[in-house]
This record gives sequence, structure tokens and C-alpha cells, in this order.
Amino acid sequence: MAIEGPVAIILAAGQGKRMKSDKAKVLHEVCGRPMIQYVVDAARGAGAKSIIVVVGYASEQLYSALQNEPDVQFATQTEQLGTGHAVKVCRPLLADYQGPALVLVGDEPLLRPEPLADLLDRQAREAAACLLGTAEIADPKGFGRILRDAAGRFLRIVEERDCTSEEKAIREVNPSCYVFELPVLWEALDQIGTSNAQGEYYLTDAPERLMTMGRKVVALNVLQADDVLGVNTRQHLAQAGAIMQARIQDHWMTEGVTIVDPRNTHIDGRATIGPDTIILPFSVIGGPVTIGANCRVGPFAHLRPGTELADGVEVGAFVEIARSKLEGGTVARHLSYLGDAEVGRNVNIGCGAITANFDGSRKHATRIGDDARIGAGAVMVAPVEIGRAAVLGAGAVVTRRSDVADGATVVGVPARPLKPPRD
Repeated sequence: MAIEGPVAIILAAGQGKRMKSDKAKVLHEVCGRPMIQYVVDAARGAGAKSIIVVVGYASEQLYSALQNEPDVQFATQTEQLGTGHAVKVCRPLLADYQGPALVLVGDEPLLRPEPLADLLDRQAREAAACLLGTAEIADPKGFGRILRDAAGRFLRIVEERDCTSEEKAIREVNPSCYVFELPVLWEALDQIGTSNAQGEYYLTDAPERLMTMGRKVVALNVLQADDVLGVNTRQHLAQAGAIMQARIQDHWMTEGVTIVDPRNTHIDGRATIGPDTIILPFSVIGGPVTIGANCRVGPFAHLRPGTELADGVEVGAFVEIARSKLEGGTVARHLSYLGDAEVGRNVNIGCGAITANFDGSRKHATRIGDDARIGAGAVMVAPVEIGRAAVLGAGAVVTRRSDVADGATVVGVPARPLKPPRD
């Protein structure tokens, strides 16, 4: 794959031992999506045209998770020799590239594209060999500190484990967000040693090395505290999820969606919602779900991946929907399950009605025509079709392949046509 600039390098080779998981750390999910997917999106949104992900631990998991990203390539760090070494393993892929390279870490899912784009722009205007994005945070524990001279000019980064007590009090930190100019970075990395507490090749030594080479290095405080939350523990994962959930809900409320109780609502980062839709408390919208305009969801509704609600659909209390499409005007107000279903317009799904879509080995589809009425407690055993304007009586069980004709009324177990009354 040809390399087109700007380039982004995302470091994702670490195991994340404090997560206590066999899963690659950057694949743990925040609001339904792997952490690294947010970082890839941020880099792409900032203008990166080629993205290189550095993998190591559980590399096959990363290949699988990002296999459908056409602008992503992989470099492998076979030994964990530090962040400087992790960047160097990208050198063969970038041997002929000259230009800016964002260097990011894959466990900061809250990075936004806007400050990254600003860094790329400023690096070009400043003609800097390195531009660092920094942040001031209330609790800098765990971060490298930014050291500046009396005039405020950048001096160097000191990793926390190498800090003096005075340096640990500094609140401006390095969240590992850089723009380097290539190929000069390779020269700097070749000069970095391992004389530090970890005995590793620190990427954080590269800016100071570039300065000794007479190159321009600038540190800009352009990142917010929320942007730089690194996820190293399950507690961090929960914190990142809470911040991301607030961002997701703020976006949809800005777009005209009413979320009655944001603290008791969960919306996946892949969902889309139309204006004037109302989301009631304790609802979970999980995965790639599409909700139209003027819908009503909840309370206690669960919309699973593959759900599509057209405009004006109502999904009420304790209704669960998965891999199903409901057309406009359809109502399922309470206690129903619709899985692998295609439901027409203006259908009424009664209380407790379900599609029995799983036969123990395979899932099957149910199709319900426009204007049908599905009675309370009715069971539709898939595969089955319910015709236009058909009526299922309360408690009716329509067995598999026993399709109900347009306009027919069926009742009983198993369901059978309702006989007209005798004169």
C-alpha cells in the first residue's frame, strides 16, 4: 500500500497487564467500540491519510479488529523495548516518506480530531521537527512532565519514574501526542540510549535530542484533561466510558433528540438518531442501531445491533429488538421481543408478543405485513410470514412455516383461522 501523508503512527503493542485480560488492551470497548477505533477515527479526522498501527501482544486480535480499515497498515514490535523502539519498527514502511507524522497511543480513546488537526497545521506553519501536544491536569500522576525554561520555552520531557520531587509537582504533562517531521526523526531515534529507570528506548527523549541537533521543537498546551485519559485499568475504562457517553448524548441532544435522563441511558457510539425522538430512562441502545425522527423509545427498552426504526415508531417498556426493521407508525409498547423481524407500517405489537427466531442452531426471519395486529402473548415461530392486515389473537402460537394470509384472523395453539359465527 502506498504511503500518503500526513501519516499517523498509533502505538498499540502493549499487553496492559493491569487490565488482567487476555484481550489486547486497546481492544477493550468504550461505549461499544474498541478504544483503538476512536484513536484511528481521531487521526483520520485530523487529516491523516495513512495510518500505521504498531502491534505486538495479541497482534492477531488487532488484525481482525481493523481488517476493514483500508488506510491502516501494521508494523510489528516483536520485543517490548520501549516507545522509541516501537516507532522505529515503522521505519521500513516509511523509508521513502518525507513529511509530518502524528504519533499517538492506542489507549487514549477520548482524543478528539480537532486538536490533532491544529497540531498538524501548527507544525507545518512553525516548520518544527517536533511539535508536542500537552495538557494541564489536576492530578498528573502517571504522566511524563513538561519542563520549560524561565521564558516558557520547551526544554525536555521527564518520565514520572525519573522525576525529582519538584518535577513531580508540575501539572503540564506529556500525553504522548506528537507531530514529528520525517525522516529527521529516524536520525534522532538512532541517537537515543537506554540510560533510564526502565532501561528502554524512550520516544520522550526524541524532542530533546532533536533540539541538540539544532532542530525546532515546540510544545503547545492544546489538549484538554478529558482528551488525555489513558486507559490502563478497568477503573480507567469505566471513566473513559462515562466521558464518552456524555459526549455521545450531548451530540444527539444538540441534534434535536430528547434524552429524558442522561445518567440512566446508554447510547452506543455507532447509533444514529433522528430529531424529535424521545429516549426515556433506563433504555440501552447498543451497537449500530438506526432510529428515525419522531420516535419514542423506552423506558427500559433494549435496542440491539441491527435494529432499524423508521420515523414515528414507538418502542416501549421492556421491549427488546435485535436485527429487525420496523416501518413507520408501528407500535410495540411493552414486554415484547422482536428478533430477525421485518415489520411493516402501522403494525400493533401487543404486550408480551414475541418472535421465536432461534431453533437451537439457526436464527430465522419473521415478516409482518402493514396494518397487522399482533395480540397480547402471541408467539410467531420463525420462519413465518404474517400477512397485511392480519390479526393474531391473544396467546396465539403461529408455528413455523404456517404463514397467515392477508386479512386473516387466527387464534389458538397452534393458531388456526377463526371461524365466522353461525347465523
